[in-house]
Amino acid sequence: MVLGGLIVVMLLGLVGCGGDGDDEVLGASKKNADLIVDDKEPFYEPGKNLEIALNREVTFNVFNDGEKVHNITIPGFEVDMDVAPNQSIDIKLPAISAAPRDGFYLFYCKFHQSEGEAGRINISR
Repeated sequence: MVLGGLIVVMLLGLVGCGGDGDDEVLGASKKNADLIVDDKEPFYEPGKNLEIALNREVTFNVFNDGEKVHNITIPGFEVDMDVAPNQSIDIKLPAISAAPRDGFYLFYCKFHQSEGEAGRINISR
């Protein structure tokens, strides 16, 4: 009887795990992302703009919620990073002391820029 009870408890524990645990890890990455990219327009959530402040180093997280490989290219910071499906990357930008003339930097996906996958990093003062 004790053995039967242990088996039931173990089975309930396995059902509660809900698989191999990847969904939980990926969900946390998506949940904590500053920018989520997808395969369809609009490509970015929460929008096409990110904000950074002067004189502050910043790291932002990008999560790929699509089925294609995407990329974040930021020419003003010499960033060119791919992000695989269901993966996230951290992009670290150094502190800048002056905003560019237009007040923003452009970023885009080198694979899908012609489809409109681009955005701006606005510099707040």
